[in-house]
Amino acid sequence: MPPLVLLHGIGTGPAGWRPQVEALGGGVLAPDLVPAYRRGWHAAVEETSALVAARAPVDVCGLSLGALLALTVAASRPQDVHRLVICAGFAELPRGLRARVRAIALAARVVPRGLLHAQLVADLPEPHRSRALAEIGSLRPREISRLMREAAGVRIEPARVVAPTRVLCGERDRANAPLARELADALPTATLKKVPGAGHVANLDEPAAFTALLVEFLARAD
Repeated sequence: MPPLVLLHGIGTGPAGWRPQVEALGGGVLAPDLVPAYRRGWHAAVEETSALVAARAPVDVCGLSLGALLALTVAASRPQDVHRLVICAGFAELPRGLRARVRAIALAARVVPRGLLHAQLVADLPEPHRSRALAEIGSLRPREISRLMREAAGVRIEPARVVAPTRVLCGERDRANAPLARELADALPTATLKKVPGAGHVANLDEPAAFTALLVEFLARAD
């Protein structure tokens, strides 16, 4: 099985993948994307693309902003991505939601750092919340605002994502459920699965169920 790269969003750091890393053992890489996120969306894409290319072919799994990052890399470097797992992701935000995210991003610029970080990790179960706060501590409100604005405008052409794909969504993540369905319908080789009992951060809400769905998909023969 190819190496597995796990991409976190802005509400967790690499330790947010600890349940999956511990369950899967060797051959799993969960890079720290916070320094790249601080420099913006394009820096995150460039660094992740370089990491994937250096280890290609790889399986890639991303959550939330990490899911968008995974899709972007899979679309731009199809030769490097063997299989793809996307949780709480989208190929393009609808116009109304895109405008809402940009408005939230604008407001985030003036929110005190501690309060903004607390909002970002609010959906995490403990002890993961405390760990995430420590890992994202260097992210400044202006950096988070820029990253959100840039990511809101990303548009991915589904036909360019050729890797077999599993789209995941937490059973309780009602906000992302329509986007997950649209993504699964648009991608040429995608299947959609709900993570039972999980919310937005499905890999931490229900780690055993999430990992089982991940492993079952990645273990399939070509």
